[in-house]
Amino acid sequence: MTKKVYRLFRLTLGFLTIVPAPTGPPLTQADLSRMAGYFPMIGLFCGLISALFWLILGTLGFSESLKAIFTVVVLVILTRGFHLDGLADAADALLSHRSVEEKLAILKDCHLGTFGVAAIVLDLLLKISLLVEIASKPETLAVLALFPLWGRLAASVVATLGRYARPSGGLGQFLVEGAGPSELKLAVITSLIASLLLGIKGILTIFVALLVGYGLSWLWRRTLGGVTGDLLGATVEIGEIAGLFFWSLG
Repeated sequence: MTKKVYRLFRLTLGFLTIVPAPTGPPLTQADLSRMAGYFPMIGLFCGLISALFWLILGTLGFSESLKAIFTVVVLVILTRGFHLDGLADAADALLSHRSVEEKLAILKDCHLGTFGVAAIVLDLLLKISLLVEIASKPETLAVLALFPLWGRLAASVVATLGRYARPSGGLGQFLVEGAGPSELKLAVITSLIASLLLGIKGILTIFVALLVGYGLSWLWRRTLGGVTGDLLGATVEIGEIAGLFFWSLG
């Protein structure tokens, strides 16, 4: 891993998780524009920690339900609830029956509405339930390591295909407008290599994540005129659930 790649990985890790960013030159617009390619790497980092935590809880004799609950809590803490906040804002905006301009204003509002609360609760319940569902499968640890990666691959698709929705700009603008084919290629290659651990079904889950990304890219463009940072966060959450749901089948 070259110094440049390592630096971008560490910057993205510091931007999206509680892990401190490296010291050195401040984050630039060019750095932000390349981050979409590193989303799946951050997902794998978070997933490996969740899998290790699950394994430790298992050795301590915790039940499957408790392991699922505490593992989800660890992921929320690790990511600072960053993506959950985006999901909540997206729910408040999309279900508000307002104009596009008003919906974009809701996305920027720091207050949480009824739909946002419901979205967070449903998201956490779904993840816990799906983790319990797959807990008896021999591939459980591998799925735990990879499902955060699949969610972030979907976000990479949205970032590289979307256009920024808010005319006034924002931090997410550089994430979206600077991302292109090279970032998507890096995200897909990283995801494919990691998912080979799960064989053919792992590869199929990559296609599920890509479809989620393409579908949400269309939805965000259709309903809000484009993408914001909050919608990238919402995409991560939806993509993670989609990956877990796919593995719960059969």
